[in-house]
Amino acid sequence: MNLMQHFVCGHIARLDSLAPHLEGAGLSVTTWSTRFLEQPVVLVQSEDTPNKGALGAVEIDLICSAFAYAAEKHWPVVLYLNSSGARLNEGDGIQASFRKLLNAALVFRSEGHRIVVLMGKNVFGGASLLAMSGHTRIYSEATRVSMTGPRVLEGQPENQPHDIRAIIAAKSRVRNDAFGVWSESLDDVKEHLLHALSNRDPAPGGAELVKASNLLFASSRVQVSQSGIRCIDTHPPHINDLLALILAVSKWDSSVELVITCEWLCHSLDAADENAYQSYWLFSVSETIYRKQKEGCQITCHFAKDVSGGLYIALAAAVTEVTAASGVGVQALPYGIVDQIVTSATARKKEIELIELKIIDRIEGPQ
Repeated sequence: MNLMQHFVCGHIARLDSLAPHLEGAGLSVTTWSTRFLEQPVVLVQSEDTPNKGALGAVEIDLICSAFAYAAEKHWPVVLYLNSSGARLNEGDGIQASFRKLLNAALVFRSEGHRIVVLMGKNVFGGASLLAMSGHTRIYSEATRVSMTGPRVLEGQPENQPHDIRAIIAAKSRVRNDAFGVWSESLDDVKEHLLHALSNRDPAPGGAELVKASNLLFASSRVQVSQSGIRCIDTHPPHINDLLALILAVSKWDSSVELVITCEWLCHSLDAADENAYQSYWLFSVSETIYRKQKEGCQITCHFAKDVSGGLYIALAAAVTEVTAASGVGVQALPYGIVDQIVTSATARKKEIELIELKIIDRIEGPQ
């Protein structure tokens, strides 16, 4: 039993299940009305399952319902996450589910409610994006976090000189996380959680985080014009590209409408980008877009090329509308890692499926 699981079992008092009709269903998360000391809290708890806590559509609906319940009660949410990410055997629909999940977290944060994340042993893929929604993340020595699973990262030839295990380890992550704290004991976790739940300071915006990071943020692949922002070149974005996009969105003032046209294929599989904590910056992209939308800007994300992975989730979750060019495909893992999940016989059928699944909202351009 890892430190965070031990803490949840011993220090957070469960009161009622928020989904009693699903008890005993073998789900990878359960949701609870709980109390931590004198503080009522909604707990979303990862469970040990044979699929390593992978999140499917049912689990994601549960988490979204937990956010809604917590908002109604004005209670904070504590996420104990120990998950390998998306349940890929559910096909394309899981992308739509993660779009909905990250949007629910963005809405919850924007309404002034707090999220605290207890980082379990493994927090990979879409689960790592959810973890980044926390106002505080509490790490232990056992924690590993990455946007792509470590075996996939280690399998990339260009990553061979790098120690992937060291890159995704907790100490590395805490150094790169402005909202991360370190715990070595149950008392540490208790102290950090109590402080996080009582803290009411607003989270800084993406532009502030970029400027405080000391990372390079110049990029020729993010082009700004009066008509919108274009993310050009189908190669995955490096961290400097993500930072440039954050700054471009935060500075946008040309009109109350913004079209972000994305040609980028997927999130990066490069060790250097993972080392800079890619999940953290992808979420910052998402929240920067969402904040701009809340200021009254109508934002469309247009996928001009095939897209996949965390890049799709981060962009699609935050915008007013998602459109795609005719023939564009969407899949759960970066292209080149798995065969395309959308296996329709024709592009037209594929497009209908993407719309019906709510992965995109509309086909834009020649049909």
